[in-house]
Amino acid sequence: MKKIISSLIWLVAFGWLAGFMVSCSNSDATDTRAPIQPVSTQIVDTLNVDVILPPDIQKMWQPVINLALDNIAEAQKALPKRVFMNLRYHDENAADLDKTVYRLCFPEAGDDTCHLILGPYRSSKAEMVMVNAAIRRVPVLMPVVTSDELQRVYSEKPNTWFFTESDVTACDIILNVSSAQGLREAALFYTDDRYGNSFRNWFGYMATEYSVNVEPKHICAYGAGKDVTNLLEGIERHALDNSKPSMVLMAFSTEAEYLQFIKQVLDVRKRLSINESNQSMVMYVVPDVGDIDAVHQAGLPLLGLNPAPSSISGFDTSYYSLLGTNVPQGGAQVYDALMLAALGAAKRAGNPTGPDHLKIDGEEVAYRDEPFGPNLSDWMRALVADKTGEITIWNTDGLRMAFNMLSEGKNPNVNGTTGKLLFDAKMHTTILQTTYWLWHTDGKGSHTPLITLSTHGENGEVATLPAWEWQKAISQQFNEDLFVRHNLPVYKDYWALLVTPSTTWANYRHQADVMAMYQLLRRHGYDDDHIVVVCEDNLANASQNVYPGKVYVENQNEESELENVHQGFVPDYHFSDIKMEDIRRIILGDTDGGRLPHVLHTTEISNIFIFWSGHGADGRGMCWNDGNGSQTFTGEYMRQILEELNDRDGYRRCMLAIETCFSGLIGDAIVGLPDVVAITAANKIEPSKADVHNRELGVFLSNAFARSFRKEIDKNYRIRLRDLYYQLALSTSGSHVTLYNEENYGSVYYETTQDFFPE
Repeated sequence: MKKIISSLIWLVAFGWLAGFMVSCSNSDATDTRAPIQPVSTQIVDTLNVDVILPPDIQKMWQPVINLALDNIAEAQKALPKRVFMNLRYHDENAADLDKTVYRLCFPEAGDDTCHLILGPYRSSKAEMVMVNAAIRRVPVLMPVVTSDELQRVYSEKPNTWFFTESDVTACDIILNVSSAQGLREAALFYTDDRYGNSFRNWFGYMATEYSVNVEPKHICAYGAGKDVTNLLEGIERHALDNSKPSMVLMAFSTEAEYLQFIKQVLDVRKRLSINESNQSMVMYVVPDVGDIDAVHQAGLPLLGLNPAPSSISGFDTSYYSLLGTNVPQGGAQVYDALMLAALGAAKRAGNPTGPDHLKIDGEEVAYRDEPFGPNLSDWMRALVADKTGEITIWNTDGLRMAFNMLSEGKNPNVNGTTGKLLFDAKMHTTILQTTYWLWHTDGKGSHTPLITLSTHGENGEVATLPAWEWQKAISQQFNEDLFVRHNLPVYKDYWALLVTPSTTWANYRHQADVMAMYQLLRRHGYDDDHIVVVCEDNLANASQNVYPGKVYVENQNEESELENVHQGFVPDYHFSDIKMEDIRRIILGDTDGGRLPHVLHTTEISNIFIFWSGHGADGRGMCWNDGNGSQTFTGEYMRQILEELNDRDGYRRCMLAIETCFSGLIGDAIVGLPDVVAITAANKIEPSKADVHNRELGVFLSNAFARSFRKEIDKNYRIRLRDLYYQLALSTSGSHVTLYNEENYGSVYYETTQDFFPE
C-alpha cells in the first residue's frame, strides 16, 4: 500500500526552498442576497458542550470554534426548531481534571447536564475521559487523539469519536516520504506514553515496509532531561562520513521535551562544526504535537506533518480569506466535530418517529443498561452512516440545506472540512481518511506549508484500513535451491516447553495463548508427561472473569460453541514459583536436586518445541515478568542454553515459536545453530500486536501470531515451513512474522512441522 510522493517534497525540504500560494475565494466575501430573517418563535435545543483543552490549544482553536458556532447559528435562523451550543471550557492541564470529568459524566443534583465532551487534546488524558464517559455513553469528540491503542480499543464504543486517523498513518507518510527520496537510514526518539508509543509501535513496521534501515539502538525512549547526545552524534557523524541523508523522527508529548532535545541536537552540530555552509545530512521531523511556535523558533530546521483540511473542501482558502491566517493544525477536525454534533441533535429533533426510535444499518438502537434508548452519539452515528441523501457541505449554505432536510425527516450526505466524513463501517465513529500538511520551518520562526498528503484518493475514496488491519507489502524471501546435509537419526520422542511470564489480568492473552497451545499439543500427539508448562494460571477464577472457570481465545458467536482452553489445563509451574535460571534447567533436564520435578528429558533422538508468549524488551529480549521489570531473557541467553544442549546431544531438531514484541532478537541470536529453526511474531525492531478484543472482559483474548499458528497446525500438522510462514505473515497484522536459520535447518520448501506435531 505504497503512496507516490513527488520528489519535489524532499528537495524542497533539504534545500529550504519553499513557496506557498493561497488562492482566495470571493464566494464568502460578498453576499448580495437578502438576509435570512429569524422566525419570531423558536424552540431551542440547548447542547451543553464541555470543552477539555490545554489553554494554549483552546486559544489556537478558538477562531475555528467561533466560526463553526456562527455558521451553525446562521444556518438555522429560519427554522422553528434550532440547536444552540453552549460551550463550557475546562483546563486539560488542571490537577483535578479527573474529578471534573467524573462530575460531568455523573452530575450531582442541580448540575446542568453535560451533553457532549469536545477533547481532550492529548492521548495521555483521553483514556480517563473515555472510561468515565462510556458508562453513561456521553459523546466524546476527539479532534486529534491519535494513539493507535486507544483507537483500537475504544473504536467499539458507540460514544467515542476519533476525527483523525491514528499515528500509524502519520508514521506511514513520514517513512514513505523518506523512502521515496532514497533515504535508507532512520531513527526515532519518542515519549514513553500513549502518544509516543503509537510511533514506537509502528515505526519499525513502516521502516521495514519501505526498506529503511533502523538500528535497534536508534529507537529510543526520551524524556526531558535525558542525555542522548552520544546517540545523536553517532547518527550525525555516520550520515556525514557516508554521505547518506538520514531522518530522525521526534514524537514527544510536551514542548519542554522538544526544546531540550533540539538543544542537544544543536550542541552536537556545534561539536561537529555543522553550520549553514556545512549542512547536516540529517533531517529532523516532528508530527502534529510538535507544530508549535516555540519549536519553530528553537534554531533547528524541521520538517513537520499535521492534520489539515481536505484539499478539495475549500475550507483552508475560505478560512484564510476571513482571518488572514492558515487553519491551525487540527482545526478542521474541530469544526467537523461541532458541526456533526449540531446536525445529530437536529436529526433527533426532526425524526418523524420521535427521539426514542432510531435505526442504524437497519437495526433498532437499544441498550441493556440505562440509558436504554439512543442518545446524541447514536443520532450522529446515524447521520454519517447514511450516505444515500443529497450532498451538503460545511459552509453556511450547505449547513442551511442540511438543517432543512433534517427538519423534514430526511438525511443529508454531509461533507465536512476534512472531506467526505467516511467513518468505520461497524460503529461509524472512527474516521477513515485524513489529509495532512507537510510543512517546513527554518528554526527561526517561519512556518511554511509545502504540500498536502493523504491516505485517500483525490475525491476522498478510502484507500486504507484501520491501523490494526494494515496490509503488509514486504514478505521474507527464501532460497528454493537450499540444501542442508543432515545426519539425523529417526526421532523417537518429542517434547514441548510452554512459557508465559505474564500474571496480570490485563495480559490475559499471554496465558490464554499458552493454554490454547497446550490444547493444540494434546490434539496432535503429546501426552502430559512430555509437555512442561510455566504459567501463573490465575485467569479462570479471577474476580474480573465473567465466565467463571473458563478461558477463551475467541469471542463468543452464535455459530459454534467455543473451546474453553482451560479445560484439563494444569501447569507444571506457576510463574511466581520459579526463577529465570530455572528455564535453563528445565530445557537441560536439570531437576536441581528434585526442586524441579518436571523437566525435558531429551536425547539426540528428541524433537523439541518451545513456545513463549509475553512481553518483549526493546533491544534486549523477552521480559521475565509482565513487561515492567528489569530482568530480560535475552537472545544470547537462549543461544547459550541451546548451544549447551547441542554439545551434550540433547536434541535432534528444535523449533522456537516466539510471541513477544521484538521477538526477532531471539531469532537473530540462534542463527548458526544446527537443526534449530525459529519463527517469531515480529522482527527485532517492531512490537507485535494484540488481537481479538473482548468487550465484556475488557482485555485482548489472543495474539494473531499464536492464534494463526494453532489454526494452521490444526488444518495440516504436516504443513511446509514456507507455507506456515506465508499464512502467519498474511494473518498477523501490525508486525512482520520472520523465520530464522533456514540455512542451518533445511529448505523451508521441503521441511515440515511434522517433526514437532506428529499426528
